[in-house]
Amino acid sequence: MKSNPVKIITSLFALLIAVLIAGCGGGGSSSQGTTSNSASSTTGSIAVVLDWNAISVTAKSVAAALPSGVTTLRVIVSATDMAMPIQQDFGVSSIVSNTITITGVPVGTGRTVTIKGLDASGNETHQGTCLSVTVQAGKTTAAGTVTMNSKGVSMNMEQTLSDGAQRTTIAFSALAMVTGNIGAQSFFPPGKVADYTGFQYLRDNDPDNMGHNTSFLTRVAENVIYVLNDSQFAKLSALATAQQADIEDYGAQRFPLMKAFRLLLEGTLPSGKSSLSLSAVKASSRALYLIDGQISYDRAVLYAEVLNSLTDSQKAYFAAMKGKGWKSWPDTSVDPIKSAVAAKMKSLPQGSSVAVMTYAGDLFSWYAGSIEADVYFCPERHGTYYGSFFIKDAPAIGHEGYSIDEQLTATAGRALSDSNYGYVDATQAAKMSGLVDIQRNNLYAGSTNIVGIRTQIATLLRQLLTKTDSSKSIYNQVMALSGTYGDLDGENNYNYAKVMAEVYVTLSMAQKAKLFDLRKQIMAGAYSDGTLFDFSTTATYYLYSTPIPDATAASYIGDASIFFQ
Repeated sequence: MKSNPVKIITSLFALLIAVLIAGCGGGGSSSQGTTSNSASSTTGSIAVVLDWNAISVTAKSVAAALPSGVTTLRVIVSATDMAMPIQQDFGVSSIVSNTITITGVPVGTGRTVTIKGLDASGNETHQGTCLSVTVQAGKTTAAGTVTMNSKGVSMNMEQTLSDGAQRTTIAFSALAMVTGNIGAQSFFPPGKVADYTGFQYLRDNDPDNMGHNTSFLTRVAENVIYVLNDSQFAKLSALATAQQADIEDYGAQRFPLMKAFRLLLEGTLPSGKSSLSLSAVKASSRALYLIDGQISYDRAVLYAEVLNSLTDSQKAYFAAMKGKGWKSWPDTSVDPIKSAVAAKMKSLPQGSSVAVMTYAGDLFSWYAGSIEADVYFCPERHGTYYGSFFIKDAPAIGHEGYSIDEQLTATAGRALSDSNYGYVDATQAAKMSGLVDIQRNNLYAGSTNIVGIRTQIATLLRQLLTKTDSSKSIYNQVMALSGTYGDLDGENNYNYAKVMAEVYVTLSMAQKAKLFDLRKQIMAGAYSDGTLFDFSTTATYYLYSTPIPDATAASYIGDASIFFQ
């Protein structure tokens, strides 16, 4: 008798998760504010604890030791009022309990600490950042924990599910929510819909560290478009037209839920209502995930058809790209690729180019990937109603070559989850951090959980590469699983929104002002050509990343009162 591949993969994944449950230690900081030292009246010190952001499956614990390839730790302290950054190198033998203390730092606020792990050849293998550190004269500031992420191949499900990644990601969403508005909440990358093809894994693990540059999708998608023949490209175009209504419906249905969360945060509940309704939130989330399931299935059917029609030369082209990074892929900004792609894209119906670019990127990642890649999601994949994507991505829109700070979520998220950063007190930080435990069962630890469901859906969709679904068995299973996925994510978001509102009502005016200042530090600056930008506030609503005309914006909100009881 043949083994059921779905059960095998699900069981293996369940075993991995069981190990993770046993091994995930609590994140956060062991720091205790400031202590006196012998520094001069114009300088102080900064102490940081290093979290190497890796889980040892064999030891069943968060890895405490330095990775074997790291021989030197380079610490750089910078600030706008410091004429020159301070740089200090530490040999690994001098590191005790994963703690580094940097001395001789000028007194002041807004110090940024960047720590780089170097190998014996001086190559950077790891990096972590700590923002907004205040240094006092003659004292050591305990700046908390710095997550050290490996460069290049760095992201996997272990890291995504780690308490530290989840804690700062949820808190980063809370930062966006308490400092933003409904317009910022509505901004949502199209690539977060129907994400079972491993593209996020490809992006997060680009060996050239270009995955979060705006040119990443451009280069991979345009290479695919270039190599597809007219018939294959026409299939992508036809799918974009066919899915346009579902894609827009998904984006539009997010608005009432976002508005409900905003009303809850600000304490402006509809008349006669006293609390958020869990059942209503779950029902709305289920409806969204059913649309997502339909989009995912339809795409997988077409992707399988196109991939199975590839010629030997097309397969060779993809094979030459597989396993390599952005810098090794053919440059699509020059001919002959540039002109060929432009001609094909010009033929597309209006409004379908974004979808076709998404499809092209998905085709390659599905071809080059695996079940592991398909199941993978970045920590911010869930809880997308609060505006965190606007903080990260808004400055990048329309600016080819702009790189999004990969450390931003981990660093800025600590503002609301670690009281040592001076934005919230210990009670507020504990309340926010408690969401990690509240969501754990729905995310990966319960008998029915998001990771397990994603594994089943991804496995089912990959079966379409080798067989047709004439009986609609795969389709029916994908849709049923998608509904359950929506229930689980809906319950998590219900809890996120409640806790954010509970913390928000305790914030003082000074705390709110300081948090907004942090938002402005992140979202205002200058592009490489000197052009200034400031996205800290917005009066615009977005359907995904496309601005909605003012005349039609109000119609998207709908009736948020249905989410209250």
